[in-house]
Amino acid sequence: MTENFEELFGNILNENKLDISINFENSKRTTYCEKSKRITDEKYILKIVKNKIDIICSGEKSKFYALCDLAERVKEKNLSDGEFVCSPSFAVRGYIEGFYGKPWSHESRKSVLCLMAKNRINAFFYAPKDDRYHRELWREKYPEDELKKLEELIKLSQKYFMSFSFCIAPGLSMKYSDEKEFEALLEKTKQLYCAGVRSFGLLLDDIDEELSFEEDKKLYGETVNAHIDLINKYYENLLKIDSSIKLTVCPTVYHGRGDEYYISKLGQNISPLISIFWTGKDICSRELTTHEALKFYENTHHKALYWDNYPVNDCSMFNEMHISPIIGREKDLWKYSEGIIANCMEYAECSKIPLITIADYLWDSENYDSQKSWEKAIEQVIGVENAENFIVFADHLYTSCLKDANSRRMYKVLGEIEKSFKKGETEKAFSLARDYLEKMKKCREFLKQDLPICRELEKWSEKFFVTCDIMENIFVFLQTKDDKVKENLLSLADKYISLPAKISNDIDIKNELREELGIY
Repeated sequence: MTENFEELFGNILNENKLDISINFENSKRTTYCEKSKRITDEKYILKIVKNKIDIICSGEKSKFYALCDLAERVKEKNLSDGEFVCSPSFAVRGYIEGFYGKPWSHESRKSVLCLMAKNRINAFFYAPKDDRYHRELWREKYPEDELKKLEELIKLSQKYFMSFSFCIAPGLSMKYSDEKEFEALLEKTKQLYCAGVRSFGLLLDDIDEELSFEEDKKLYGETVNAHIDLINKYYENLLKIDSSIKLTVCPTVYHGRGDEYYISKLGQNISPLISIFWTGKDICSRELTTHEALKFYENTHHKALYWDNYPVNDCSMFNEMHISPIIGREKDLWKYSEGIIANCMEYAECSKIPLITIADYLWDSENYDSQKSWEKAIEQVIGVENAENFIVFADHLYTSCLKDANSRRMYKVLGEIEKSFKKGETEKAFSLARDYLEKMKKCREFLKQDLPICRELEKWSEKFFVTCDIMENIFVFLQTKDDKVKENLLSLADKYISLPAKISNDIDIKNELREELGIY
């Protein structure tokens, strides 16, 4: 195989005694995607007849993706015979460390990057808001030790055929009319270019919409004019450094209809080779539609590169844990957009689960199954042996801008229990209850382990443990009608309400108990 593949997957293919041949072919069938009418270096063909596999591809990148695909088929015991022609729906498939909060550790960055490579993600944007050298101290160069860590990440991304984009955010304090400010920006850029960066992001988001300096107001009049000048001048100088450099811009107006004055003027006055971040209708958009993407293109003359604010949970969302699958992105969005870059949470381990579902959607949006993808993602991150236990907890963490139904598995069980009680099948009802309580107990035992993902989930698992206690006491009360159990239930309800983490649906748990069980 290849060294980079074996570092991610081990000897899984050799262990399964597969006869694999790899054939490189620079032709239409290995480089042209019929659906999107796009030339790509990511297409491959798998011909499978029992344990004999032929991989036909155009180069090392498509070979790597084919091996990743094959490894997943083997792990899932889904090695069916046939010819499979594979190419991605979206050209750009990525994630961004772009949240407010404690930046990821270096080891976490490497861990997420490796996992995303396994799932055929091809872009990583480095933009943690609280990395001072990214935003607050944008003029200052990175210290040597920090630069070495970035260099290691860049090399790792290259190894796994993933573009590494360094984003710089000068907008909070930059005086656009001051040439010295621009020179500082260029010098910082050159430091990062020397470290191996070949793709840059210029972020002008979350800043005042009005110009701050009188000199800027006099020279430019409007903010959009200053930004157009900065972007064009920066891109022109990037191309002098290296004509292959890629630039992505995040505008000050980064969500809406796509026909606003600022974004329309900006888009129409910068190079069509510059990518523009856009979050959709809202900052955290429940849906991304082809109609909205087409409108953005018509008005800006650019296909949107979506900065998708899911699964991020910073700012007002800090009590939510966004661990559910991506939904609400239309199947043919790839036709009118460059791609999607998913903004992650401060919690790197937890981010992995929704990121895998995003990777699945981006690779094959037309056949994306959110629930199937989510369950497979949990198996990848948690392990097959603990996946079912973890899902009992993860079922309660659907609260997000996506607003999908929450706690569906639990409410399904409760519905079956209620039906059994109404039919007079008391023993069946309590049997169903005991089975679910046993699942909750196993889940609880898993969450108490000293594992990175369990540590990240402590705030939410604490509330889940109270939920477990409430459920257990409910069924004890139904059997005994004991006043002490009733008092304990009301005490647990108070504790549940006092905990800030959001799990399950937002309900008045005391009133629910009173109405359902007659507890007053």
